[in-house]
Amino acid sequence: MENYKALERNHETGSTNSLLKKGLVPGIIYGKGSEPTKIALEDKILKKLMNTGSFYSRIIDIDINGKKEKILPKQLQYHPVNDRLIHFDFLRVQENTKVNVEIPVEFLNQEKCPGLKKGGVLNTVRRLVELTCNANNIPSKLEFDLIESEIGDAVKISSIQLPDGVTPTITDRDFVIATLVPPTVEVETKTEETTEEGAAEGTEEKSEEKKEESPDNKEENKESK
Repeated sequence: MENYKALERNHETGSTNSLLKKGLVPGIIYGKGSEPTKIALEDKILKKLMNTGSFYSRIIDIDINGKKEKILPKQLQYHPVNDRLIHFDFLRVQENTKVNVEIPVEFLNQEKCPGLKKGGVLNTVRRLVELTCNANNIPSKLEFDLIESEIGDAVKISSIQLPDGVTPTITDRDFVIATLVPPTVEVETKTEETTEEGAAEGTEEKSEEKKEESPDNKEENKESK
């Protein structure tokens, strides 16, 4: 795993503004039972890490003046006007550190799913699932195979095999991650067509009624009597 060099901040490294002007972003590392450490990382390194797609669920190795640390990104702070990254918070982790992380869910065999082949729609309720696990056992993703899923099926957290020692943070219910629902476009189209037909029929009926009530028709009715 790649090590990223960080600068430990002190009174000699300068103010926050001076660090930002040099292309460095100030931040802090904290952890249970340890003193917080003020550091700075190059802006380009942070952007590289953020573009991996798993920034908040990935353990990162950093080197602070020759001392190796394992951290987990927790929070980023941006400038309110120009949206520039101006501060970060990292959690210091050990092998037995328990962490809460949000992990993406991937659905396999969508092209072979019976329900989707019949026109069903995969309605994703949760794209990310928050899990509790050891810092050294963070899964990169959760997977569910749709190979046998039909319209009306629900994918719940109990449907997904979690690695040993990994548990969802929600423990009071078997929550839904996705459902396979019937197609809705066709039904809506038919409803619109029915409404239009009904409106047209109503217009024709009103036209006939007006015709019957017209003065000429009234005279014809009198003569016939």
